[in-house]
Amino acid sequence: MVQWRLGRSLKAAILARRAANGPRKKRTRPKPRQYTIANLERARDRVAAAERRIDNDRANNPNRGRAGLERAKLELFIIELQLRLRGLLGSTAIKLE
Repeated sequence: MVQWRLGRSLKAAILARRAANGPRKKRTRPKPRQYTIANLERARDRVAAAERRIDNDRANNPNRGRAGLERAKLELFIIELQLRLRGLLGSTAIKLE
């Protein structure tokens, strides 16, 4: 009889704790980042730094550091594209119709 009460109160405590946290929901997707000109400058600096690292590397492996450079170039491309779409980057703004 005592075990029955203990188990029941334990179950109630677990359910109460779950209710306090709120209902379980699906995770909402984050909104896309709004890049600025400062982000563009930082991305250009990262690409330049990655290129310098590859040039100054004394190892006899031509692919060493290539992944970092590719990642930096991809991020720079994404930032430039978004800024062009928003009309914030020079005269090369893309017009969506």
